[in-house]
Amino acid sequence: MLAAWDKLERWLIGLLGAAGLIVYLTQIIGRYLTSAVDFSVAEELTVYIIIWAAFLTASLLVREDGHVRADLLLRMLKPERQRWMEVANCAIALGFCLGLTWYGWLVASDSFDLGERSNTSLGFPLWVYYASLPTAAALMSMRYARRLWQFCFAFDPATMQVHSGRE
Repeated sequence: MLAAWDKLERWLIGLLGAAGLIVYLTQIIGRYLTSAVDFSVAEELTVYIIIWAAFLTASLLVREDGHVRADLLLRMLKPERQRWMEVANCAIALGFCLGLTWYGWLVASDSFDLGERSNTSLGFPLWVYYASLPTAAALMSMRYARRLWQFCFAFDPATMQVHSGRE
């Protein structure tokens, strides 16, 4: 199940990145080929696509322990102490991500209810753009909950420690 989730996220992020690149390249090439077509909507669409891809990447970073953090002190601790630091980190991050999910949902649903659209010729529904935050935060929440459970109930010091980079 977890491998399928990882694979699905990677594919979706890759497809969004490729779509963003294609849309933007079309805009760049089209601008030099003709002035009869307005390609300005491509810039806006590219931003929406890349934002979705970037936010979805945050979930994979939780899975791979890739979020930026100050871990100098953590690296100097023994695995058992690292465990409890990671438990605290996961609990705080989970609370933060649950808050982001809730408040992001409120923003996206308000935008949907109000029928907000971008003020460009594209008239993109902004709730789709805003929905990237609660979606990514919910995915990160699930990853942090799983990570918290592992550190609390399935701790393996051989595989679940911060590595010093000297391996």
